[in-house]
Amino acid sequence: MAGYVWRRSAAGLSLLGGVLIVGCWLLTFFTPVPFLVPLAVVAVLAVVQFLVGPWLVEWLVPAHELARGEDGYLSDEPVAAVVARQCQLAGVPLVRLGIVEDGDPNAFTFGHTRRDARVWISRGLLDRLDDSEVEAVVAHEIGHIRNRDFAVMTAASVVPALLYYVTAGARGGDQSGGNDPVRILGFVVYLISELALLGLSRARELGADHASCAATGDGDALCSALVKIVYGMGERDRALAERVADLRENDHHRQARRLARKEGRTRAVGALGIASAGSAPSLDPAGPQLPPERLVRALRFEVTSPWARWQELLSTHPLVATRIAALEGSGLPGAPRVWRGVRSAAQASAEGRLRARAQFLAELPVHFGGWLCLGAAFFAFKGDPGQANLTLVSALVAAAGVLLVIRATLRAPLGTPEPVARVADLLDRLDAGPVSAIPVRLRGTIVGRGGFVASSNLVLDDGSAIVTVEYDNPLPGAGLLFGATRASSFVGEDVEVTGWYLRGPEPYVELRTVSGTAAGTVRCWTFVSRYVLSAAVLLAGALALTFTL
Repeated sequence: MAGYVWRRSAAGLSLLGGVLIVGCWLLTFFTPVPFLVPLAVVAVLAVVQFLVGPWLVEWLVPAHELARGEDGYLSDEPVAAVVARQCQLAGVPLVRLGIVEDGDPNAFTFGHTRRDARVWISRGLLDRLDDSEVEAVVAHEIGHIRNRDFAVMTAASVVPALLYYVTAGARGGDQSGGNDPVRILGFVVYLISELALLGLSRARELGADHASCAATGDGDALCSALVKIVYGMGERDRALAERVADLRENDHHRQARRLARKEGRTRAVGALGIASAGSAPSLDPAGPQLPPERLVRALRFEVTSPWARWQELLSTHPLVATRIAALEGSGLPGAPRVWRGVRSAAQASAEGRLRARAQFLAELPVHFGGWLCLGAAFFAFKGDPGQANLTLVSALVAAAGVLLVIRATLRAPLGTPEPVARVADLLDRLDAGPVSAIPVRLRGTIVGRGGFVASSNLVLDDGSAIVTVEYDNPLPGAGLLFGATRASSFVGEDVEVTGWYLRGPEPYVELRTVSGTAAGTVRCWTFVSRYVLSAAVLLAGALALTFTL
């Protein structure tokens, strides 16, 4: 298994090593800084991150940690036995296991070494996944520990930090800006290193998927778990979750754990209904059936929109469709069977694919063009502030204003949003993306905040799926203030949310208003500031162009 991981990671590690050498060379060749300085900076950053990182995560994501004994965990939480079994199979010491009381389905691992590794699992994940899916997710996290991924990523993440130092600190002998080419080259190298680091992270995720499939022999369980976690489409056992929550609120933790164990193992988890009535027809008449159509449709954006592939390059995790395809091609005995061919089944029609490509080509210059024009105007003015060049600068600023106004209009269309019956109905919409948004009005329950103590984001569950509702505010510190004072009051509330549905690496709603009976109403004004600033840039460019012509 380690060989597979290192094969997947070799390219990223090699590129990071090469970039590190180039960065140090740039710093020492073009500046009077001694070569030992960047090496000392790298060493200090690595040590601090290695020592402080796990404690910081524990503070940001508080969890109830289960006590450990010689032979396992001193707890009757069902997941405890699963984690102990997977640790034994992987040959790693029993990890520190924490349960995060949050409705957002999530699990992750962190730590210094194998011996003090932590696995944090949210209550939302345990409520939504069946036993085989929980086992697959746990095996994935234990795979990270076995492969020492947190140590590898900690070491690798120092490289971009060093190159940022190179970019910001290189001055050379000419303090008047004569070393701008060096700065630009250093910044380009820094960006390449960040992309390489993201690629390395995605490789380690695929390696952990591979480890899970090998350990459980059930790649289908991991595939279904991924869809449930990323798209929140598993149906919660609400009655059980509420009874367990009531017991915990009254300090009956042991009874709550027993109830979760007794009823959690016997509950009907029919959300996936793999190979059951109502499933999508099989692509291969002689082969197994595919998962239900609504789950296949959730992957449609990933396999159809060019925006999905673009965003994958900027993400720490591969797309779910990419991960399923990697498991299909793994050659392992437990490679997916039910999920085989899902990429083809999720593909949109030829007309839909053509529209998605056309939308991407139209939105790409809108997404980046305004900022590129402003950057070009800055460098043009800095290079030659003469009268003739001012016309070019003014034109660039005006063009930036036009593109920014278009972007603001696409990202936050004004008007009254139409009510959306179900969150699940939004998942296969190809007309949403990182630029174009769909105005929505949603009703549901706030089930968590992603587990973070100061998170300003909310997690909405409407019964069909969950979606992150992102609170954003143009005022500095306003998000932190909302997270610390108001956000928790919405958890457990039935609310109405208005905003704009967008697609990042995962779907989310940019919040406009959220209203609950007890928590009241909160409004966000980021969309207004976006309109005002873009209009101001356009007006400034137009006025400057008028005076310079």
